Amino acid sequence: MSLVSVTYGLAVATIVSFGVGALFLARSRNQIKQDDTEFFLTARHSVPLSTIAWSFYSGGVGACVIFAMPAFVVSAGIVGLVAYAVSSGLPIIIVARVGAVLHRKYPGVLSLGDFVQWRFGTIPTIIVSLVMLLNMFIALCAEYTAIGNLMELVIGGSRLPVVICVAIVTSIYTAAGGLYVSIVTDVAQGVFGIFLLVVMTIYVAVTFRPENLPEQLPEELGPNYWGWAAAVAMPISMTCATLFSEGPWQRIWASADEKVLKLGSIWGATGLVVVCFLYGFGGFLAIWAGYPLSSKDGSTAFFDLLAAGENSAPNWIIVIAALSTVTMNEGCVDSLQNGIVDTVASRFFRGKSVWYPRALVFAINAPIVVVSLKGYNIITLFLIGNLICTICSVPLLMGLIDRLEGYMTGWSMIFGMITGFFSIVVFGYLKMGNLSDGMRYVFIESYDWPSFVLPIVFSFIGVLVAIAIEGSIRKVLSLTYPVPRTFLPQDHIAYTEVPNADALADIEHTVERRMDQNGKQRRFHLAESGGESRSGSERPETIPPNYDTTVETGVHNGHGDYGTFRG
Repeated sequence: MSLVSVTYGLAVATIVSFGVGALFLARSRNQIKQDDTEFFLTARHSVPLSTIAWSFYSGGVGACVIFAMPAFVVSAGIVGLVAYAVSSGLPIIIVARVGAVLHRKYPGVLSLGDFVQWRFGTIPTIIVSLVMLLNMFIALCAEYTAIGNLMELVIGGSRLPVVICVAIVTSIYTAAGGLYVSIVTDVAQGVFGIFLLVVMTIYVAVTFRPENLPEQLPEELGPNYWGWAAAVAMPISMTCATLFSEGPWQRIWASADEKVLKLGSIWGATGLVVVCFLYGFGGFLAIWAGYPLSSKDGSTAFFDLLAAGENSAPNWIIVIAALSTVTMNEGCVDSLQNGIVDTVASRFFRGKSVWYPRALVFAINAPIVVVSLKGYNIITLFLIGNLICTICSVPLLMGLIDRLEGYMTGWSMIFGMITGFFSIVVFGYLKMGNLSDGMRYVFIESYDWPSFVLPIVFSFIGVLVAIAIEGSIRKVLSLTYPVPRTFLPQDHIAYTEVPNADALADIEHTVERRMDQNGKQRRFHLAESGGESRSGSERPETIPPNYDTTVETGVHNGHGDYGTFRG
């Protein structure tokens, strides 16, 4: 039998096997308990340490790793490789800690878009949701492209069948079991992928015997400008991209508690760093040894290492590499599918039947599969998404700062994003001498460090400038300042309608909120008589003037959460 037939047969068998296992888990869970839409999207507080650690790993390492890491080495060298590998894991730890803070303050959120809705209002929510969707669409397209490249460039077959197989199988079990089943299957996918990587590592250790290694590293492999630029750009780039990917946020909601979240993120990130480095280092060794590269951009250098300078590697090791790639791809794809569905469903299908997000799983895949068949450069795809996320990250994170509440509004956030965008437009123009070439250089050609540092700095400055301008205007026009804030969502409330930063814009009130690990109270003081309070799906009750009541609204992480409302 030919290599193409054997590889395709085993790859499809692997994909379907994980899919059948996931469907069995989904069926078993449905027999025990019928999940509502919220649990389908968040699996809230249901996942223990070992499982969430594997899920952080499997959701972050995809088929792109085996192609993108060696391709990055071609220009950025060993310094760029280390920077890229560390930056693949570090954002998981950072976002987990940011998520822990957000979850304590807003325990009822179903997605990052929910937080933006409550904190900034509708227009910023639309912008953030679109950025998140674009980022995850690009990542999912890159995954389908990578698995297609495996079959077309390495195995010599067609890219279409394997892409369709992965898309259909992952869609079926994601629609059946939601996030919880996706997370549980991550364990098996992660373990199997690691096992195959160990086999390949042993094979390389035995067979890597180049005849003549250069005494000094070639310039492109040693420390060079692009490597040091990557040391600055990649941590920013990858952290911002992770911030705008719903997958890590879903694992924050799903973690059993905050301790599980923090430890799980560390273990998952460690696995990511090691695996990403090994695949990239394989490409580094192939280029260093002078092995003929089967692709100009170096994306298939890891497979060239397995060939050890020959025309092709033994079929059995190629099959193992292919199965490893397929396994990583499936684990990452279902995470991205869940993330995209969560972003859309938490916005439009809150309180609706769970069949709405299930149908959405299939709808999102069709256009992405079509685009992936074009075979676009994976590094370029990620560059576009990462830059857009970098432009938007700082204004979003500033929304978590307590001292800025009431001063930083949705318009401040948007203004910060605009200044961040124009900073890299100006940089590209000054770098290349004209706008067209400058935009191409920034968004398509290079991971240059100013492209990522400038939007961080200028978006921060833009937010502060917008705060000052809006404050001055409000004072001149005698408008309420600080700007009114909304009530906080609670983790036990099944909202059918999301309260947001626009909802109380016309109610003059001041807010004092305190909550910590010792269970301090939250208090809301309304200066407007006749304010309304909503609890769960109950009918809103009008609070009479001068009426003072303290109501226990729920328990989060073992501590009472109280609200005092005064009309």
